Amino acid sequence: MNPRIHYYFRSAKNISHSILKSRFWAVHSPQIQPGVTVENDFFGINIAPAADPLVDDFIIERCQELGLQHVRMNFTYDSLDGHAERLLQKVIAADFKVLLDLIPPFEDAKTFTMAAQQRWVDFLNTIAEKYGDKVMCIEIGSTPNRGRWSGFEPADYLIAWRIANEQLKPLGITLAGPNVSDFEPLCSIQLLSEMQLQGNAPDIYTNNLFVERVIQPEAFDHRVLGKAMTKVMKLNLVKKARVLKAIGHDYGVDNIICTYKCWSSKRLRRWSVTPERKKSDYLIRYLVIAATTGALGKVYWGPLICSRDGLINDGSTGYPVIDNVTFYKQIRGDISDFEIREAFYAYANIIKLLSGATCIQAVNADKGLHHFIFDTKEGKQLHIAWTTDRGCIDAERLYTRAQLDGSQAVDALGEVIEDEILSITERPIFLQFDQPESLKLNDQEMAEIEPQSQGAVFGIMDKVRFISWAEGKWRGAVAAKPGEDAGAKAQALLPDQLLSATQLSVHRDQRNKVWSIQHPLDQNDTIVVKENRAQGIKKFTYRFKASKGQRHWDNAWEMLRRGVKSPTPIAYFEQTENTGITHNYYVCEYVDAAFSVRQAFTAFGEGQESFKGFSKEKIIKAVADFSCNMHDEKIIHHDLTGGNLLVTTENDEINITAIDIGRASINMKDGVTERQRLLDLMRCCYKLNWPNRELFMDYYFVAYGGKFSHRWKTSLSYYDWKLRTKKKLKRILKGKWKKAK
Repeated sequence: MNPRIHYYFRSAKNISHSILKSRFWAVHSPQIQPGVTVENDFFGINIAPAADPLVDDFIIERCQELGLQHVRMNFTYDSLDGHAERLLQKVIAADFKVLLDLIPPFEDAKTFTMAAQQRWVDFLNTIAEKYGDKVMCIEIGSTPNRGRWSGFEPADYLIAWRIANEQLKPLGITLAGPNVSDFEPLCSIQLLSEMQLQGNAPDIYTNNLFVERVIQPEAFDHRVLGKAMTKVMKLNLVKKARVLKAIGHDYGVDNIICTYKCWSSKRLRRWSVTPERKKSDYLIRYLVIAATTGALGKVYWGPLICSRDGLINDGSTGYPVIDNVTFYKQIRGDISDFEIREAFYAYANIIKLLSGATCIQAVNADKGLHHFIFDTKEGKQLHIAWTTDRGCIDAERLYTRAQLDGSQAVDALGEVIEDEILSITERPIFLQFDQPESLKLNDQEMAEIEPQSQGAVFGIMDKVRFISWAEGKWRGAVAAKPGEDAGAKAQALLPDQLLSATQLSVHRDQRNKVWSIQHPLDQNDTIVVKENRAQGIKKFTYRFKASKGQRHWDNAWEMLRRGVKSPTPIAYFEQTENTGITHNYYVCEYVDAAFSVRQAFTAFGEGQESFKGFSKEKIIKAVADFSCNMHDEKIIHHDLTGGNLLVTTENDEINITAIDIGRASINMKDGVTERQRLLDLMRCCYKLNWPNRELFMDYYFVAYGGKFSHRWKTSLSYYDWKLRTKKKLKRILKGKWKKAK
């Protein structure tokens, strides 16, 4: 039989055997069990050279600042006598423990002919002679399941692995592999089973245990067997690590390490207007979980320096042809442009606090609360807590006020938190105690807590804290800024207080009422109150929805999260009974607008070429760009009239803010279709005449990346007719009513 055919036949047999053993879901728990001690050398980093020798010293200084002992480097044929070897020699001289990953060039790996195999032998012998006794471990190859990056097919990788064992193992060199990328257990079985059959099982089993495709570190992976099986398989980071460890054990290796993990700023920008903050949050959340699974011996974060993925931005543009996860070859930017990101300080914080600590309590709950307690090597007790994204839990559900006030609290970056601890949110919080502290709730009770109070969404904004409210007939949530007394603020904003406050101006009083008042706790500030009243058929339909107040709150925070401007939410309150159909209230910051889009568009419809000192083209383009960006962020306003778009100006720049967002649809799975976009835009451009309307649509479709088709004119004309007819009928009915009266 052809050796390759024989190889794939054996692989299929081994995979089938593993599936029959149900190792993928029936045996391993997705829950963390306490008792794991985080080794002092659990954390590592991926490094790469630059042409500038000064960068070598910068790398060493930053690794020392992080408190790291371990570094990992990719090394190939032209690394010898080059920048990479210069850096390697320096980190060895600085007493770092090096995992050296040896990779053949892409073209050699892709074909791996006899000549290529000989070059591989020569390279291995050179490395063994020069560095075999100077590095901690040698890893062979990278991402053999990603041939488009590494060049390797699994069968060729196994040839490279066999040769490496023949050349290096007799010298007593520790060997690691196969460095499968992402959670792909079938590929790991395929490779490890063949390694064992060769008699060459690795000393260390390596894998790039990514979870980035499910965005949040704690999430169950829905891409393994589809969304229908997500909650059956329950493949979160914990379970994935344990499955991989079990696979390694079955094929003769018990030490497994994650060689490369990061979140890409580029990908995070799709989900958040603060990608660097999310990167630091996710780094903390991933590493706390990874360190306490008991399955991983080490995690190498990486890369240290890279514009897209690094803890430090090198200021370069573009991205290497071969992905850094396969071959982190070189730093491309100039040292003068290097910028240390938040994630760097987050990594330093977690290394400092977790190294040598023992986990004595762990709650990683499906419902969203994650809470860990560690005994640190300094003899203190460390609590780490967070929720999944958009969540919030009142801190006093877990702790007494005395405990919170007596703790040493730091944030994800290691900065001391000066304000009163009110809540646990998606940003990890660290509480240190000199003596062991008992929580109000046990593990099971904490696991049952719903972080989204009444399903509400909570935002992310610098130092803004939240409290939920439930007292008497009212419940809701309040956002408190630094220095504010959240409890006093909530009391001052309760509906009874809002209704009795002096009204500065009434903006609307029809189905719902919107008015401005002086901030009860700040005489120099104005706030806006919206009272939502369910009338007519909505008295029935709103029974099955969240209250309008909560929908305003949720939509505003979600829009701000995605970089779409809306007034900052302050509070919402709803009644505990008949929540959706009884009067409820939403409070937000007042926008001191220069004008509304309706005013400007009305003026342009009447023939004016400018408004408030701005040209027609500038205003129309600004509104079109804002609308397109909102739709690109998967948000449909559903009431995008000119009156609901406010214009503020600064330094001759136009900024648009969307208001009255209670009807908005957000998080649409498949994005916003062209038809949905147009339906939203009809209301916005209604006040414009046809030439200006076409100008608006042209600007919009340039931002959208297309061309406005005149077939949509029919739809716009229909909307004009619809509104005219509606107004005419209202006048007729109103006249008949007056006559009857």
